[in-house]
Amino acid sequence: MAKKKNSKKSDQKQGVSKTGAPSIAAHISNWVATHHIFSAFLFYTIIIFIFFSEVVFQGKLFFVPDSQAPAALNAPLWQMLNDEGIHAFWSPYIFGGLPTYGSLIFTPFVYFPYLALTFFDFQSTVLAILHFPFAGLGVYLILRDQKVEYLPAFLGGLAFMLTPHLISMETFGHGSKLMTSVYIPLAFWAMLRLFNRGGLKYIGLAALILGFQFQRGHVQIVYYTWMLLGLFLLFYIGKEIKDGNAAKFYQPLLKFAVVLLLALGMAAILYLPVLEYMPHSIRGAASVFATATNDTGVGIEYATQWSFSPGEMMTFIIPSFYGFGGQTYWGTMPFTDYPHYMGILVFGLALFGLIYRRKQWLVLFLTLEIFFTLLISFGKNLPIVYGLFYDYFPYFNKFRVPVMILILVQFGIVVLAGLGLQSILDLIKEQKNANPVFAKKILYSAIGIGTLLLIFTVGKGVLQGFIQSLYPTQYAPATQQQLNQMRFDLFFKDIWVVGLISGASLFIIYAAFTHKIKMTALCLALCAVAVIDLWLVIGKINNPVSGQRMDDYLQEDQLAKFLKTDNSTFRIFPVNVGFARLNLFGENRWAAQGIQSIGGYHAAKLRAYQDFLDGTQFSNTYLDKYYSVSNTGGQNRLVAVQPHEIIRVAQNNILNFLNVKYVISPYPVPDSHMVDRAQVGINYGGQMLPLRVIENKSALQRAFLVDNYQEFSDPKVLLNALATGKLNPTESVGLYEKPEVAPEADPSAQLELVKYHPHAIEISTQSEKPQLLVLSDPFYPAGWEGHINNKPAKILQANHAFRALVLPAGKNEVTFKVKTPAYSTGKWISTFSFLLVIGLIVVGNLKKEGVEEK
Repeated sequence: MAKKKNSKKSDQKQGVSKTGAPSIAAHISNWVATHHIFSAFLFYTIIIFIFFSEVVFQGKLFFVPDSQAPAALNAPLWQMLNDEGIHAFWSPYIFGGLPTYGSLIFTPFVYFPYLALTFFDFQSTVLAILHFPFAGLGVYLILRDQKVEYLPAFLGGLAFMLTPHLISMETFGHGSKLMTSVYIPLAFWAMLRLFNRGGLKYIGLAALILGFQFQRGHVQIVYYTWMLLGLFLLFYIGKEIKDGNAAKFYQPLLKFAVVLLLALGMAAILYLPVLEYMPHSIRGAASVFATATNDTGVGIEYATQWSFSPGEMMTFIIPSFYGFGGQTYWGTMPFTDYPHYMGILVFGLALFGLIYRRKQWLVLFLTLEIFFTLLISFGKNLPIVYGLFYDYFPYFNKFRVPVMILILVQFGIVVLAGLGLQSILDLIKEQKNANPVFAKKILYSAIGIGTLLLIFTVGKGVLQGFIQSLYPTQYAPATQQQLNQMRFDLFFKDIWVVGLISGASLFIIYAAFTHKIKMTALCLALCAVAVIDLWLVIGKINNPVSGQRMDDYLQEDQLAKFLKTDNSTFRIFPVNVGFARLNLFGENRWAAQGIQSIGGYHAAKLRAYQDFLDGTQFSNTYLDKYYSVSNTGGQNRLVAVQPHEIIRVAQNNILNFLNVKYVISPYPVPDSHMVDRAQVGINYGGQMLPLRVIENKSALQRAFLVDNYQEFSDPKVLLNALATGKLNPTESVGLYEKPEVAPEADPSAQLELVKYHPHAIEISTQSEKPQLLVLSDPFYPAGWEGHINNKPAKILQANHAFRALVLPAGKNEVTFKVKTPAYSTGKWISTFSFLLVIGLIVVGNLKKEGVEEK
């Protein structure tokens, strides 16, 4: 009987119920073991869907500036695609015009996974959220390949999926960055397998993953991924040489090159237009005002504005040490919305994994990777390192925001965390009995943390004085004191939260070492603690709103309603108001209604147009010449002043040349040719902002004829001539080369703008003498071609940033047409490469390659 009872107890321990059938827990355990990859992915999906439940199940979205701007810009381009079946390769709605594919404004159907997902009719926010589980899965697969058990590997993936940096990409409108970043772990896993196992299957799989990442289009994250893989390649070759395989060093190098070529081929449809555009954009061409003429990047000062600082590494373990974004942030960056917290438990496990497994080659690599990428993230705070990359690494100088590379630091930390938890399990397994010495160390550490919390609480005043001494002085004393108190309150609360989580984690580990709980319970408990730890931080930046907010934003407002009553071709000039801190010039919102502006926002505008804005300065100083701010009794008051006549005339001529028919301003423009037409209100920053719609009675057509030109060799001289009125762009045109036929005066010359479409412009002219046709659309020779009477005609660079054609005497039919050689070539290369990659995977599977690891 005793044996029978023991048998029953044994069965229950093994998950067998009293009836002899497996228990529910046993069923789940068996299913997870049998389908470990799918189950991990499923659990990641459930967790992320719970976190973003309002978005997934209630149709909410993140209504933030970085989601508003592209939504407005894309709206008319999607409408053109739906109504006319035309892929827009040019957007005329901001900065006078911009290429779409080259600048990554609008790239429909280049990301192959979207082609499948769009059949399910998900909103774009949900499509982005569906990528999060792949971030976790990639880390999970890496750890499983390192012989890490299910739950430690699961925790590593979970930590990466919920890291605030990754979550913030979604909540602050950086969807393409998010969807590109989730491929980092998968790409590393695929390359790791390729180097270890080889074969066509893993060449194809690595190329497929990296090809998808390329296609998603966040070039900077893609670049960082290949920096990671390139460093891994060098490290792996060094390892092979050290292990006595020097003769085979070329094999991983060859595999790496093949994967890179195939991945690039899959994304040629996107990157050929990008490469075509780069020499013409602010990301690839130096400003004419740059002092370092050999700098072909964005400029070192501009590139390093968002540089991480060594002190801010404290936010890795105390999220609010430097405030929590917004007004409370007091670090060295211009601003930020969130801390780069990694989770105190995750960070602790990573540190333990690094120490315990410090001799393992992957741990050595991850340590090296974390160290180097952290140094790069410091940007201007460590110029000797960042400058080296900026000056000598191909294309590195096209990027800005060095802090973005911290995604690689966070990737390395979560992999080390998974290894750290596995190391704890290994230590527990190695000892059959409880280890009182090690357990006591853990217990004493927990008690020590509790003691520190009590000391900080008792000495809160002293701690507050020290911490607040670190804060910069930014405002008036009363405001500064209130802000400092807010910052310290956040910090002190986080000290307690981090301390409690650390203590709880240590007690759980202590219980496992003393065999009070099983290892499965240990892992599940630590997973729960890690989720709570990270959730407390990411929950603060998860603030979706009703989808109606975006619909309302894209809907016709009072201003758009008025402007759409004018059927002519025109542009608007929303003025910046420096003294009122209004940045109307950077608004994209009216693009949603098909209204064309000389302003807007985009991070990769045409270099020549940016030089035009910088050289003429009219966009920033237009209202300043009419008003000044007077401070009386502590109150700012607007005072009308007499404008500088030369500047007034020069700036008005520029507006006339640019086809600006309406100036949008909160203040009157006291000029005889500027007439108030309407007063409207728009929602600006959550408040109703009254605006005036002022008609410019002197505005020229989009295209016009001139019979005079001035030749320049120095762009700065040309732009200065425009800014000072020495060159009147309504009567003459500045050129960098002499026209083949000199224009002549002809009072009878006529021009008709027959058609203006984003892809084609048709103009009819009649003149008795040769003329110069000037078009105030941006000069972009890679994307436009000109024809006169169906014969190719050279487009001249006019007034530095615009277009001109030399017209013979007589009747002329002029056309400007979009040309897309890079896109057309890229489309075929991408299709062929994708089919080749799929073929490699299929053939590799049929041959059953890579089953045995070397």
